Amino acid sequence: MAVTRTFVVIMAIGLVVADGNSQGYQSGSCAPTPVLPTSLRVIAIPDPFFVAANATTGTKNSGFLVELLDKLQAISGLPYTLTARPDLNYGTQNPNGTWDGSIIGVLVNNEADLIGADDFNWADREGVVDFLIPLLSYKLQILVNTQFGLNNATQYLTSAPDFLRFVCTSKDSVAQAICANILNSGDKGLVFDDNAGLATVLTGNFAYLGGSPFLDSAVAQNQGKVKVALNVGSLFAGLAVQQGSPLREKLNIALLQLFESGEVQSLFTKYGINN
Repeated sequence: MAVTRTFVVIMAIGLVVADGNSQGYQSGSCAPTPVLPTSLRVIAIPDPFFVAANATTGTKNSGFLVELLDKLQAISGLPYTLTARPDLNYGTQNPNGTWDGSIIGVLVNNEADLIGADDFNWADREGVVDFLIPLLSYKLQILVNTQFGLNNATQYLTSAPDFLRFVCTSKDSVAQAICANILNSGDKGLVFDDNAGLATVLTGNFAYLGGSPFLDSAVAQNQGKVKVALNVGSLFAGLAVQQGSPLREKLNIALLQLFESGEVQSLFTKYGINN
């Protein structure tokens, strides 16, 4: 699978980390103590690129994220257990200030020490977590059916709340038009995942707002049927720790060592990521 994801050593994939010891949180506060956990509870949103898991047959987890975790464990000395949780809610803040979702919410609520997913760097999330050194960036693009291209009747789709948030908060007129199209279409503008978005585009006059890794792969596997018609912008994603967590320094050092030794680049190459 050849995918094009622009990688930078500046930040924003969604490993989010917290101190895993329940005694590390004071009553009425989620601030961790400066004590490292002896092992990491990792919860991941299953994604064919980051982590592939087959819970029904007990197949060992695999993927870019899993190999990165193994390498971080080898350097940090912190073992981990990985649990797949198919919740696509990355994290939203409720009116009362609490967080939900399998990324920010699970971390803030001390249900995990480390979260594995391509989590994006937004200002409100930075208010509750600290991002580590940057790992990668996504190109936001529009995938269309080559027979129809883009026209006034095109129905836009997306599966990612973060991508929709990007176009809806952008001051760019094209992005604003995409946002309005999706919001005005109700349920028709939202699909379950990338594969559902691709399948819908293949049926007719639809345009899917997605990230470059999947879309590049979709174009390569459906030559002549779909194409990328528009680049919308970029979003950064990366590892993050809870504010004040001692894991931040320890994992930053480990991640820097992996970059310097070329091991991260080797993983990029292995999984078909052109940086």
